[in-house]
Amino acid sequence: MAIDLGFDRIVRDLSGARWTFFRLSEDDTAATSIHLYFRFIVWREASRMDRCLMLAALPFLPFLIIILAVVFTALNGYAIKKRTGKGIFRQVGEQIGVACRYAILPPWYYIFELHDDDKRQRANEYLNRFETKATIYRFMRDNNGGLPVPAERSTQCIRDKTLFMAHCRKNGVAAAPILWIIKEGKIITMDWKQSGFPEFDLFVKPLNGQGGRGTIRWDYLGSGQFFCNDGSRANGNQVLEILRQNSERTAYIVQPRLINHPEIVDLACGALATVRVMSCRNETGGYEVTNAVFRMKRYADVIVDNYHAGGIAANVDINTGVLGEGTRGGWGVVTDGWYEQHPLSHTAISQRKLPCWEMMIDFVQDAHNRLFPDQVVIGWDVAILENGPCLIEANKAPDLDIIQRAQKGPLGNERLGELLAFNLKRTVEAKYEH
Repeated sequence: MAIDLGFDRIVRDLSGARWTFFRLSEDDTAATSIHLYFRFIVWREASRMDRCLMLAALPFLPFLIIILAVVFTALNGYAIKKRTGKGIFRQVGEQIGVACRYAILPPWYYIFELHDDDKRQRANEYLNRFETKATIYRFMRDNNGGLPVPAERSTQCIRDKTLFMAHCRKNGVAAAPILWIIKEGKIITMDWKQSGFPEFDLFVKPLNGQGGRGTIRWDYLGSGQFFCNDGSRANGNQVLEILRQNSERTAYIVQPRLINHPEIVDLACGALATVRVMSCRNETGGYEVTNAVFRMKRYADVIVDNYHAGGIAANVDINTGVLGEGTRGGWGVVTDGWYEQHPLSHTAISQRKLPCWEMMIDFVQDAHNRLFPDQVVIGWDVAILENGPCLIEANKAPDLDIIQRAQKGPLGNERLGELLAFNLKRTVEAKYEH
């Protein structure tokens, strides 16, 4: 592995997990197996410089834990004390304890609600973001989960939004169309083949963007006029010219604004609500849906549903499509708890059943098989429209924080954990033992 100084890599090294997990002993559980494989892979795949960086970070670990405990207790501590009765100093002590024993740093003490004694008893079963995103996903992806690596890999089709949409069309998987790509001052026509400008709402996002940052919505007012979410107005030609000029700095894709299925439009609150669906290669070589969360916007002036942009997520029972309570939780600031009702529309979240759910399960498992059979695990962003599921994006390194918080418990010993442990075992054995 090349040196990577991204966020998750830095957190991984400063967490001390490589050393903390030395105290773990094999207990035949999936969660412990994942932690032990993580420890093995981090050291075995590391370059000499990587190892030096990990060793250099070790003396700073106690100071980091204390500083983070102070900061995140200041952000969350009094709200949690009011809600649970657990004192500030006790929260700090528990944060230090789970960091030292399980490499779960203070932000995730609040994200995973480990101030709850029952949840803290299962702390070893939580899968850390830095374990999956910074190490495990990449290792399995680079080695095709222990199976022969195909000559043509699909990773680039996941990373590039235009290739992704073309790949979906080629393989007959429903996905959001792209009207134009606008980059470096050039307007490239894609799916819009008509002579005039579209007379419907438009959604614009950066070609290489993530997390809903930099998105724009132009609502069609009639008579060729559009209204932007920033308050400005323009006609169709002016919209394209604005985007063309801005594309010298940021490349854009322009799409039709999609509208959710009528049964859930009250939960969408004017933004497209999507389902993050996890699928993973299973023991028989098929692809299995293991978890899902339904994402909604939280604030009236926001146009995306992204969880880390302040959105709400609700766990989805994959067997029934029924929602649990909604929650926020970006970066450990979790003072407003859980939502039985949506705070904007005041309609029920908990116990709502998503439409087309059986179709959704089949859609995602089929998409994994058709589009990305060389990927072990994928996090899919799918919109449920009036005519059924529509693929928005695929994520090759999906974040599990949102799922573990929304389902109020860890994934390590659940079905996804079992499949990750199975695929890790096969990958390690194929690479190092054969």
